Amino acid sequence: MADHLIVVPGGLNTDIIGLGVKKLLGAGELTLGGKLKIGPGGKARNMAQMAAAFLGKGKVAMIGRSSKDAFGFWKVPLRSLEKAGVDTSHVKILNFRDAGNKFPGIALIPVDGKGRNQIYVLPGVNADFCPEDIDDAAELFRNPDRNKVMILALEIPIDTAKYAIEKAAENQIKVVLDPGGISKPVNELLNEHIYLIKPNEHETNILSGISVRDFQSAKEAAKKLLATGIQNVLITHGGNGGYLFTRELEEHIPAPHVTDDATLDETGCGDQATAVLAAFLAEGKILPEAARWAILAGTLQFQRSGIQPVSKAELFDYKHLT
Repeated sequence: MADHLIVVPGGLNTDIIGLGVKKLLGAGELTLGGKLKIGPGGKARNMAQMAAAFLGKGKVAMIGRSSKDAFGFWKVPLRSLEKAGVDTSHVKILNFRDAGNKFPGIALIPVDGKGRNQIYVLPGVNADFCPEDIDDAAELFRNPDRNKVMILALEIPIDTAKYAIEKAAENQIKVVLDPGGISKPVNELLNEHIYLIKPNEHETNILSGISVRDFQSAKEAAKKLLATGIQNVLITHGGNGGYLFTRELEEHIPAPHVTDDATLDETGCGDQATAVLAAFLAEGKILPEAARWAILAGTLQFQRSGIQPVSKAELFDYKHLT
């Protein structure tokens, strides 16, 4: 197991997407139009696939749960991981009855013509992901070369996330935390064991109480996050790029201009940035370099419908042209 560079504990979802809907609705509204797309999802699963698209087969392992539902939704995220070369041997696939008749994780995602989305996550059996599942995957946490990175999303119970962080710290594994989807502060997770946290502007507001509008407001928010013991902060801000803060560095990383096409979709942009950042760190690159590549990767993902991971070749080819 020493060959794995990245470990990803978390949820596996099937995304049911309404692409190109006329508008994002308010309460009681209805609209017609759009195109149905069903694909793999779950923030942790997305990032595992995206990291594998960058690092190659056998370098990423995932820990999680799913259940064998009658509609076959469980197959969608699992097969995508296997195709991407992610080690899924520590994803527990339960019989539907043994899972308490709970479905796999499902996300309902309308996306309008401008790429804006809403995401309704129905966690299903992901809600039962527990510390015992982490212990059962103990071999993945072996880190003899001190080069492993753990990517953590928060679509799992907080106690399990906390346990995973502690397990990583015991084995000197860098923890990259993507708090996507949080609705309230998670202060119990924020400490010196987090190598880097990567919230977007909305999540930063929830975590710090500060509304991110520009570099200066991001700096104020990052100062509060760093005060919790977190070692580094990368705040992503859509078309404005990202803001990187460490104990020694403050940097605005503008979003690069990429050629527009007919597809604009926010889905997975933050996941793509986190995955590429973690992959560069696992390869031994310094954080500022990893952060710049991450912002480029997230920008490229915005030009793709649904989850279509950016490969290392695509990333490097684009960079060489700029």
